[in-house]
Amino acid sequence: MEELFDVIFLDEDRTTILDMQKVKKGDKAEYKGNPPVKEPTAQVKYTFEGWIGAEELENIQDKTIVFARYVSETINASKDENDMYNASLENAENANLKNTIESGQKVSAQQLAVEKDSRTTEEIVNDIVENGKTEVGQEIDKDMEK
Repeated sequence: MEELFDVIFLDEDRTTILDMQKVKKGDKAEYKGNPPVKEPTAQVKYTFEGWIGAEELENIQDKTIVFARYVSETINASKDENDMYNASLENAENANLKNTIESGQKVSAQQLAVEKDSRTTEEIVNDIVENGKTEVGQEIDKDMEK
């Protein structure tokens, strides 16, 4: 009478049975299912690499249990995600550049207004405090409207 042994293929968790076979003593055991799959996480994907204890499958002499082995690989951001990030960064840089240019134009306009304003610095400050004027050169603008 030939001797048969259980050969059990377990997933990495060591509890999920992927396959179970009866194999004759001295025979080779082979996994007959599709390669096991381990669900990826947001940052890591897994690829089945083989069986821990695979050498025992070559010549079965007793009950044999092997475990799935996976290799992990860090998932890089997809091209779309990188493109979106780069576009967002470019938009922010453009917005900052635009704001800087606009601020520079306002400063230049104010400098021109100060140069053209006939009032002294003290008179400008007093006008702002007393009359609520917030722009230097308002007098000139009023003159231009006439």
